[in-house]
Amino acid sequence: MRQWTRIVLACFLVLAASPALAASATLYNPVPAPIYDTTGALARGAKAYFYAAGTSTPLTVYQDAALTTPWTSPVSAGSNGVIPPVYLPYADYRVRITTFTGSVIVDADNIANPTPASGGGGGSTPANQIFNTGYIIATMGTGALDGFVRMNGRTIGSASSGGTERANADAQNLFLYLCSNLDDSIAAMGGGRGASCAADWAANKAIAVPSMQGRVQAGVDDMGSSAVNILQVSTTCTATNGSPTVTVTSASGLGRAMYAIIDGVATGQINSISGTTLTLSANYAGSTGAGKTCRLSFVPNAQTAGAAGGNQSATMTLAELAAHNHGVTDPGHAHSYTPAGANTAAAGGFSMASVGASTNTGSSTTGVTINNSGQGLPSSIVQPVRLMTYYIKL
Repeated sequence: MRQWTRIVLACFLVLAASPALAASATLYNPVPAPIYDTTGALARGAKAYFYAAGTSTPLTVYQDAALTTPWTSPVSAGSNGVIPPVYLPYADYRVRITTFTGSVIVDADNIANPTPASGGGGGSTPANQIFNTGYIIATMGTGALDGFVRMNGRTIGSASSGGTERANADAQNLFLYLCSNLDDSIAAMGGGRGASCAADWAANKAIAVPSMQGRVQAGVDDMGSSAVNILQVSTTCTATNGSPTVTVTSASGLGRAMYAIIDGVATGQINSISGTTLTLSANYAGSTGAGKTCRLSFVPNAQTAGAAGGNQSATMTLAELAAHNHGVTDPGHAHSYTPAGANTAAAGGFSMASVGASTNTGSSTTGVTINNSGQGLPSSIVQPVRLMTYYIKL
C-alpha cells in the first residue's frame, strides 16, 4: 500500500509540474498536506498570505489554473488544516502562514517560481507572466494590452470602483503598488486616501495611473546613490520663517521657475534671482537659520520617482537674457554762425557792432534712442522624439 501511495504521489507531482498541463500557473501545495502550528497541533483555519518576492506587496493568487478567479487574501485552511488549491502566476514570491489567531507559523521569501520552458526546450513566454507589477513597457501601438494598462491618467480599481481605464479584480496588485509607492499628487485616489491601501481597495475606490501622455522618461537624480545634480542644483542657504527671500551660497545653475526644497520643506518656485538672493513664490515655512540644505529642481522634486515637470516651450524674461550692449553710431554735427564784432563809433553819436569772421558752434550729440524690437513669443524647447504608448503591468 505504501509503495502504491508513493507511485500515485510521484505521478501527481509530475502532472502538477508538467509545463504542458500548467501553462498559465503554478499550483501551490500540490499535495494537500495539512499545516501544523509551532506546537505541533493541527492549524485549523490557518491563514496564507502571498506577496511579491522581497516585499510586503500582496500577490494576487487564483482559484483556477487560467488565473481568472482570484482568491481573497488571506487564503484560509479548512478544519482539516489544509489550504485549498492556490494557483500562482509565474513570478518569485513570498508566503506567510499564520494560525487562525495570527501567530506566525512560517514566513518564506524569495521562493523561485520561474516560467517553465516549453516541451521542446524553447518557445515564448506570455508577456503578462515575465513582468512584475509596476514594470513599464512602450510600444508603437495604441490599444489595450493583456496584463497591462495604459499610462493615460485614467483610473483603475475593483469591478465596483468605476475605474475608467480598468475596473477588474486583476487590477488589485497595481492599485496597491501605486497607492503604496506614490503620493496623491502623483497617483490621486478618488474620495481621498483612507487608513490603508488595502482598505481603499476594499472600499472600491479608484486610483489614477500616472500619465505619460506627451512625456519622455528621465532618471531620478539620486536613484539610490549620490545625487548627480542634473535635474536639480544642491547648495546651502539662509532662510527666514515666513519670508519668500532666500540667500544661497551659490546661484550657479539656478533658473527662474525652479522648485525650492529647503531642509525638506517645499517652498514654491523661484520668481527672481539677484546675485545670490532668491525670491520665491511662497513663504518658507521652516525654521529660521543659515546652513540649510537647499535643493532647486526643474521638477517638483528630482529625487521622487513619478514626479513630473518641464515645459514644451519657454518665453525668456529680460533678466534671463545674456548681458550685452547695443552699438550706436552718432558722429555728432555742428551749426555755423557769425559772431558779433567790437563796437565802433558812428556818426550821430551811436555805436555799431562790426561784423566778424564766420565760425562754428561746439560739437553736440543728437539724443538718439534705440527702439524695442521682438514680440516676446515663446520658443520651442522640445527635443526630437518618437511617440510611443506606455503601459504599466497590472
